[in-house]
Amino acid sequence: MSRSVKKSIGAFAAGILVLFVLIGFVFSYGCVRFIGNKYCERAASSALDFAALTINADKARSSYKTRIKSDDYDSVQNKITAYQRNNNDIISRISLVSFSNSAGVYIFDSGGATLGSRLDYNKYTSSVKAELINGRSSMSTSENGRLIVYRPLRTVDDNLCGTLIVELEKPFETQYYYIIAIVFAVLLLLGLVFVGMLLLFLRKKMFTPIRKIASYLDSLKNNAASEKKDNDSGDKKSGKKESPDASVIFNSDRDDEIGQLSSSLKTLLGDLITGEKTLNQAIYDANHDGMTQHWNKRFYHNMEESFRKCESICFIYFDVNNLKLMNDTLGHESGDFVIKRAADYIRGFIGDGDYCFRMGGDEFLIVMTSGDVRRLDKIIDKLNSDAPYILSRKTDSIKCSLSYGFSYAKGIFSYDAKLAEAEDNMYIKKAELKQLLQMPDR
Repeated sequence: MSRSVKKSIGAFAAGILVLFVLIGFVFSYGCVRFIGNKYCERAASSALDFAALTINADKARSSYKTRIKSDDYDSVQNKITAYQRNNNDIISRISLVSFSNSAGVYIFDSGGATLGSRLDYNKYTSSVKAELINGRSSMSTSENGRLIVYRPLRTVDDNLCGTLIVELEKPFETQYYYIIAIVFAVLLLLGLVFVGMLLLFLRKKMFTPIRKIASYLDSLKNNAASEKKDNDSGDKKSGKKESPDASVIFNSDRDDEIGQLSSSLKTLLGDLITGEKTLNQAIYDANHDGMTQHWNKRFYHNMEESFRKCESICFIYFDVNNLKLMNDTLGHESGDFVIKRAADYIRGFIGDGDYCFRMGGDEFLIVMTSGDVRRLDKIIDKLNSDAPYILSRKTDSIKCSLSYGFSYAKGIFSYDAKLAEAEDNMYIKKAELKQLLQMPDR
């Protein structure tokens, strides 16, 4: 491996490293947010624990009922307010509220609400009103980026005093978002600069040589077309246009992948044309019946899914009568003649948007994706007027005829049912023709 290719791989690896750096910062952002959420939960839990230890639930319940402050009411209020102010970077409010069916009533509040002040239900508290009134479980919610935690406070004899409410400011990690965003933007800018430098490098080492090779191949194609035109017109003086020096374009002296590509292209130029013809023929052979040149059953299965999605569809099912008896009596050469004649006859009914498949030894299926019922009527009229259409030679002792059946559907329909209907109609016609021509039941 040459040094230049190693540099290219090194540049690609550097890009991967930059990508991992970006992923690392995104991961860091997630970690900061996770830690912030945990910090908020612990801060709220600490504030609730402090309030629960500071407040005497029995005295607070008495103050709520009588609206008369106890002796230590103001002391408790001051302690709660002081705790909130000392932690105002994370805690915005600490309250004790007693909820009823109509509203809540403040007992303590660091936000300035006095004893007996009303607190109306909001969207969240309305949804958990029963839990707030019963006071048996803690709850939390997030509103506008603020975490609000609710914890019931009960008296010694297990009566509900009220609900402790702690409101937190926006999570502390938001102050780091801007730093993360700035770092991310700087890395993105550096990444763009790096990509630009990488593109310049690749342009010099790879894109320009490949473009020269492509231009050379185009010139060869144009010269071949020009030469063919001159040969067809009989103008031998024009000659073909000169192409660029192949030794310069196909720089096989380079000891890297570009050099290997140049060397290989010299060999592949001749093989491409042959390979394309072979591939096209292989694709054709894979999807067509070799004897009749109609589409084969394999291609039908490939197309079946798209047929099922048609808004309207027509089926015409064909079958050759007496083919087995023809093969057994006169040989397969005569049977093949009958099959080919049936295929040629059926081919006359195929139009744009139609597909004809050889489904078996003597069975053919036309699928009309346009679903034109008037055109189908004309085809059936032609089939009826030609019936019985004899496929065998006049000199053959065995007479083979063509049976057919059709079905039509539009809108919502069962694809399988309609296909079966066409086949059933074909068997009905087959029985009629056998009786008409007095064919043996074989």
